[in-house]
Amino acid sequence: MRTLTQPGTPSLPRRVVRPIAEGRSLRVRLPAGADLLTGLTGALVAQGVTDAGVQLLGGDFASMQYLTGQPDHTGQRVATYGAPTTLEGPVRLIGGNCILGRDAKGAPLLHCHAVVADRAGGIHGGHLPAGVCILGAAGATAMVTVLGTAGFQVAYDAETNYDIFQPVPGPAREAAH
Repeated sequence: MRTLTQPGTPSLPRRVVRPIAEGRSLRVRLPAGADLLTGLTGALVAQGVTDAGVQLLGGDFASMQYLTGQPDHTGQRVATYGAPTTLEGPVRLIGGNCILGRDAKGAPLLHCHAVVADRAGGIHGGHLPAGVCILGAAGATAMVTVLGTAGFQVAYDAETNYDIFQPVPGPAREAAH
């Protein structure tokens, strides 16, 4: 087994839990030609959703890119993203998971990882960047779990030396801004 040691001092507890007093589920269908991340973010924000867990149920891409991790040889981090891999469609979306939260300035941010099959049947997976995952003829379907009283916002994490999603109080936090 390989053990990775982060470069910074661990924060304890490493696992932070926020209770959810309420929540709801909804199904979102995105059409052909939409970018997966920007389309899904826009559809959720239009419905007043600021924080959610998203399960990608299926669909296809006309073209897409994904990123995978690689060792960070600078020593600043354990890993960093490598160069994007581009796949031309049809590419079948097998499944994926996303988190909708906020960036450090409070703007909506969707972080997504997915598994896909290329036109030759090869399996690929990784982080999906916004603006480059264009849906094909089948579009895509997602099941969304809206987080009513808890959410996620990007903040610096000293252990990993990355800005990452951290749990925060849900939509009520916006009244404080």
